[in-house]
Amino acid sequence: MRRQKTTAAGVLAIASVAMLVTGCAGGSAPAAEVKEEGGGKDAITIIHAPVNYELPYIAEKQGYFEEVGLDVTIKPGGTPQDNLAQIMGGSADLTIVAWDTIVTATAEGMPVLAVAGQGVVSDTIDTSGIIVRDDSGIESVSDLSGKTIAFNDLGGGPHIVTMQSFEAAGLATDDFEAIRIPFASMQAALENGQVDAVYPSDSFYEQISAVEANAVIANPTREFRAGLPITLWAGTEQWLDENPGTADRFIQAMEKAVAFYEDEANSDAVIKIRQEVGGISAEQAAAMKTEFGIAIPFEVTQSVTDALVQFGVVQNAEGVKTSKEVVWSGAQTAD
Repeated sequence: MRRQKTTAAGVLAIASVAMLVTGCAGGSAPAAEVKEEGGGKDAITIIHAPVNYELPYIAEKQGYFEEVGLDVTIKPGGTPQDNLAQIMGGSADLTIVAWDTIVTATAEGMPVLAVAGQGVVSDTIDTSGIIVRDDSGIESVSDLSGKTIAFNDLGGGPHIVTMQSFEAAGLATDDFEAIRIPFASMQAALENGQVDAVYPSDSFYEQISAVEANAVIANPTREFRAGLPITLWAGTEQWLDENPGTADRFIQAMEKAVAFYEDEANSDAVIKIRQEVGGISAEQAAAMKTEFGIAIPFEVTQSVTDALVQFGVVQNAEGVKTSKEVVWSGAQTAD
C-alpha cells in the first residue's frame, strides 16, 4: 500500500514506463507468427484490465476472433501503467489502458495510440463511485475534507474526478489524502478503518456498495465524464504501422462482441464469463451494468484532457497532444 498526498503536479507516476521509450521505441513484437502479406499478424497477445473485461472473452468463446482470422491469447493485466509497460517491452500487442494514461504517456513522448473504446461511462447508470461506511458521518464530498480516500490507481480517472468534485464543492483540490489500494482490498480497508472512503469500479463497486454497512455518497465519474471510454485498447505506433490489418480485424471482433453483449438473450453467457474471470457470484455478476462502445468520441476525450492539464496532472503540459492526435487513424471515432 502506497500513500500519497494529492498535489497539483506529478500525480501520475509513469516515469518507469516512460524509460522504456528510449530502449524500446514503439515496442518489439512478441514472438509470434507474422504474415508475409495481407493484414499483418494473425497470432497476438492482448491484456485486459481487472474491469471491463467481458468483450475479449465473448469474442473468444463465440468464435469472433477465429472468424476474422485471429489467434488471440488473452492475459489479465493490472494498472494502466503496468499494462503499457508490457506493450512497450514487447510482451503483448494490444492492452487496455485508461484515457488519462494515454494522455500522460504520450505527453512524455511514449509512442502509443488508442485503438478502440471498451467500457463507456454511462450518463444514467453508475458503475463506480465514492463509498464510505454508513456510520462514518460522511454524507457528501464536502465531508471528505481532510479525509483519506483509496484509489486503485493514483492519478487515474477516479482520482482526478475526485479533485474536480472537491473544486466543485468549494474545497482545495488537494484537501484529501490519496492512498493506492487494489480494488479487491478496498472493502477490508474500509471495514478496518484504514481509509475513510474508497473509489471502486465495475464489479467491485457493485460488491462494496451492496454491503449494508456502506453508503455511496457521490458518483463523480458520471458527473464529469459521461460518454468517455473509461477503458480503451491501445498499441504502439510501430506495431500499428506494421499491423494495421490486424488491428482492424481485432476491432471487427470487438464490434461483434458488443452486439452479443447488448442482446439480453445472451445475459447468462455474460454472467458466466464474469464469474469465471472475476471470481464473483452469479448474483454479483448479474448486478453489473457496464456499457460498452468501440467508437472513441473526441469531444469528451478532449474535455478530460483539458481537465488533466488544468489540475496539473500531466508533468509535461507542453507535450500534451489533442485527443485526435493520440487516436489511431484506423480507429472508429465520434464527434
